[in-house]
Amino acid sequence: MSALAMLTSEAGVWVSGSDRCDSEILQKLKGYGINAYVGSNNSVVSGSDLVVYTSAVGGDDSELKFARANKIRCMERKAYLALMAKTCKSVIAVAGSHGKTSVSAMLCHIFDKMALSFKGHVGGMIKSVGANYIDTGDDYFITEACEYGRSFLSLEPDIGVILNCDYDHPDTYPTKESMYEAFVKFAQQSKVVVIGEEAFDVLDLRSVDRDKVYTFGFGEDAYFRAVNVQNDGGKFRFDALCDGKHIGKFDLNIYGRHNVLNALAVIAVCHLNWLDMAEVAHCVSDFDGVDRRFADCGRTPSGARVIVDYAHHPKEISATIDTVRLMTKGRIIVVFEPHTYSRTKALLNEFTDSFYWADDLIILPTYGARESQDEGLGGDGLARYINKNCEGALYLQDYESARQYVQNNSTARDVVVVLGAGSVNALGEMLTK
Repeated sequence: MSALAMLTSEAGVWVSGSDRCDSEILQKLKGYGINAYVGSNNSVVSGSDLVVYTSAVGGDDSELKFARANKIRCMERKAYLALMAKTCKSVIAVAGSHGKTSVSAMLCHIFDKMALSFKGHVGGMIKSVGANYIDTGDDYFITEACEYGRSFLSLEPDIGVILNCDYDHPDTYPTKESMYEAFVKFAQQSKVVVIGEEAFDVLDLRSVDRDKVYTFGFGEDAYFRAVNVQNDGGKFRFDALCDGKHIGKFDLNIYGRHNVLNALAVIAVCHLNWLDMAEVAHCVSDFDGVDRRFADCGRTPSGARVIVDYAHHPKEISATIDTVRLMTKGRIIVVFEPHTYSRTKALLNEFTDSFYWADDLIILPTYGARESQDEGLGGDGLARYINKNCEGALYLQDYESARQYVQNNSTARDVVVVLGAGSVNALGEMLTK
């Protein structure tokens, strides 16, 4: 929402907006001249031509109720995003259960460094830009295409990227099949599809013109393929092939083997847009990531390294812990804040398996976001289930308790990994003070 607010403001439109609590992002918006405030103010709404609301806002919100009662035009975020996208000549939309923010941010970084005309809309702060949006022109619109609430089906991309399609958002998709159907529809609505080989194997794309589908991955059949993959302390380098032909060598400045696939998706998009691969390779090596994606917060008083990551799905958790295991021979202490009760319940077995490489596991209360506990399972239930099946989880009720535990049970050889999509990143700062 904040990126959309900034892009709208950059277009010369007066923008205001409210949130339920103060934050760094809210303060940044104020600094850019946006009337951002905490709580509700119907007098601000009364002077507006359009009210844009996120799906996290319920129908009982006082500002939204006031707007509707006074016949002020209201539009859900996904519809407004689609409207914004149509202001540009070409739309690049990045979908998938994981990696959307990293891939869209890397694309924005490359397009920015190559001085291309585009607007970028990203779900995290791009470190090289210092913001979650960028506006240099209207040739391209680069955006995340989120599957939650079927939001991504509002877009009709020129290039639609599907990174993966691991089951998630049970509050939107009651079954895997219903989620797969949504991804297929997204592919149908895209003029060109760039898709990870695992998603390609799972989705039924018979209704999609095969000539417009380009796969990427490690396998021999992938149209864009990573070969000669080498690990250097958790950061990877590789050669990229397109239809069997070498198109460049790439060195990553971000951690994790999963980011080889993310980078390969970016390379595919750049190649399909006829960008110079040597320049793209240089830009890829400069990309230093997104806030809260494998962010190094420093060290605890005992000397343990602290890493904060946005991972909240079992597949993401496994990838993050696997990456840390490549970097250290010491103990890995994981602190996890589950995100939404419905996800915790629906993916219970997957969560249990995802912490396999953790030596010490702390589970915090679930960050409910838009849900109440009667819609699923809390962190206490997750900890009990893990202990019932494989033992090793400690449930703690707040960040301070977790801070004290880590401080008393870590050494300079250890790595502390703080995981979650809620407010748990604050714990990373607490641990390093």
